[in-house]
Amino acid sequence: MRKILAKELKSFFKDKRAFLLAFLLPIILITVFSLAFGGGGNNDTVRQLPLLVADEDKSAVTIKTINDIDSAKMIEVIPCSFDSAVDLIRTGKRTSVLVFRKGFSDSVKAMKKLPWEFQYDAARAEETGMLQSLLTRTLYGSVGKIMSRQAILKNISAQFPFMDSATRRTVFAQVTKNFDAGNSANNDTQNNMKLNTVSVVSAKPGNVGLVHAVAGTAVMMLLFSLTGMGGALLDEKEQGTLKRLLYSPVQSSDILLGKMAATVIVASFQLVVMFLFSATVFHLQIATKIVPLAIMILATAIACSGFGVFLATVARSRQQLQGLSTLIILSMSVIGGSMIPTFVMPPWMQSISVFSINYWSIQGFYDILWRDLPIGGILLERVGVLLAIGLVLTILSFRFFRKNVLALD
Repeated sequence: MRKILAKELKSFFKDKRAFLLAFLLPIILITVFSLAFGGGGNNDTVRQLPLLVADEDKSAVTIKTINDIDSAKMIEVIPCSFDSAVDLIRTGKRTSVLVFRKGFSDSVKAMKKLPWEFQYDAARAEETGMLQSLLTRTLYGSVGKIMSRQAILKNISAQFPFMDSATRRTVFAQVTKNFDAGNSANNDTQNNMKLNTVSVVSAKPGNVGLVHAVAGTAVMMLLFSLTGMGGALLDEKEQGTLKRLLYSPVQSSDILLGKMAATVIVASFQLVVMFLFSATVFHLQIATKIVPLAIMILATAIACSGFGVFLATVARSRQQLQGLSTLIILSMSVIGGSMIPTFVMPPWMQSISVFSINYWSIQGFYDILWRDLPIGGILLERVGVLLAIGLVLTILSFRFFRKNVLALD
């Protein structure tokens, strides 16, 4: 038994791929997931949620209120015009805007219903829900104080009309001091303070989480399957098939182009099947979006195919390819939003998410299936980036194909 144990342990530690999968890969993934959720337990940095603010009233009351919101630890105020804010939300670049309409200050002083709105992207309900909750508490503690103080001062004036001016000033000063010390809105004030919520991106039939689940899972699994297909180059090299092909009239570039064309076709078909399944079983709404969806599927297939073949040409063996692809694809899926929403990540990780195929593809499918953006906008931004990724990786694949795969003994 001891000899068998020693043999198995020796064999395990000699196998670099087994060692990588058993120890190094989990450590790296734990690191990536921990960073995505904000870092270590001793990290005191508070991640702020960005909030666009459109101040159309431009009064002392709105300026003070905006400063109070900006002082909240978890909210980052970004001043913006209303039209620009709506455009940013529609294109998925921002999640929400707080709008102070003209006459806000007058309504506060007159104790009337406040003309303000919280407009948001329903496709990012989790993030906007957190933001609205934080915002509500801050507003009730800021504007609520002002309105409640106004109500009390108004009642005092009504009940004691013959109070002399000196006493009135003393009473008013004490009331103001009490509210500055921490009193907030009362029930009557809260009724007038109700914040109107408006979905800039109209709610659609179905579940927004379904769009994310389908898009995120489809891209991640596509990367794995196409990397496996690309690995057939290494198998053919080891089996001697590639050598025999090179002795035929076929050009080396034709071999790689043929492989890439096959992976693009398989990838497109795989994505079509996934979306048809989701439409049939989970009622994902795709019937009216066939053309833009087909464009995004093709762009995603090209980018993922370029990635799969690129990894296959970089790796020196099938074992090396499997370890490398697992590490890169899972890490890219984390930072790109396939596994967890990008909004829960710290700002620095959100900024690097744009370097993953997952991010551009998922956002593109959101644009089509939830935001209903026009084809032109999608082509210029998401599709353009995916095609550029595919092109760059294809060019690099040719270089490494000649250097690594064609380096036959």
